[in-house]
Amino acid sequence: MNDAGRRATVVGGGLLLMAANVVMGGAAGGVEGKSNPEAGKKIYVESCQNCHGPTGKGDSDMAAYLSPPPANLTAKATQAKTDAQLRKVILEGRPGTAMTGYEGAFEEAQLADLIAYIRSLKS
Repeated sequence: MNDAGRRATVVGGGLLLMAANVVMGGAAGGVEGKSNPEAGKKIYVESCQNCHGPTGKGDSDMAAYLSPPPANLTAKATQAKTDAQLRKVILEGRPGTAMTGYEGAFEEAQLADLIAYIRSLKS
């Protein structure tokens, strides 16, 4: 193979790896740099705040009536979860809790925005 052919192969292979990284990052729940926490805040206020409270600590007025209480989204354990884990809980809910799943309620970009906002709730 000549030098031009090798360069084309390297460039083509590099582009293929970058494309695979984007696809796999999305599949793994990676939303870094592609999300809008401010848009996520609007979703949070509409869909999550009633239980998790305005600061995400699970201390809403409704929390006193829920057993177990809503998760503290600012807790280290919650913040340590991967985006894929958070996405799964948002979509599927948590058995044995009041957290119902929101499957079909959000588009992928909205989920990314919501997760970005949850990440901003660090204590």
